[in-house]
Amino acid sequence: MKRKHHPTPVIPVNHPNRRRKSRRGAATVEFALIVPVMLTFTFGLIEMGRISMIKEAVVQASREGARVGIRPTASIEDVQTRVNEELAIMNLTSANVVITPSFLEEAEPGDDITVRITIPISEVSYVPGFFAFDGLDIVAETVMRRESTG
Repeated sequence: MKRKHHPTPVIPVNHPNRRRKSRRGAATVEFALIVPVMLTFTFGLIEMGRISMIKEAVVQASREGARVGIRPTASIEDVQTRVNEELAIMNLTSANVVITPSFLEEAEPGDDITVRITIPISEVSYVPGFFAFDGLDIVAETVMRRESTG
């Protein structure tokens, strides 16, 4: 007995199955175009969150350093040690700390004590060089008045 050969049915152009198959290809192309934009946006948000977190840590370190520096018996080493302790919490090692005046022992009660901390953003970025942060720094400065001994 011979089998009858049935020709493959021709699906009309406006048939729902045909539209679904062509739409699948369009969705793949759209996905391929959107993924790089979404990944860049996502990594950008993560980077900005990290920079904000580091900025807050640097502000906190400058405040703590200034609090130590205004004490009548404080030295530059005391301030530097306190700043380093605060920065170590976030594992920040590339900070430039400037304490003014250079010799706290000579500062009079009421004189301004300034602690300025600078960290290049490229040193704390998760993806250095991906975003154009070169030459930009995270800076925090705290100024407090020296306490009197009496």
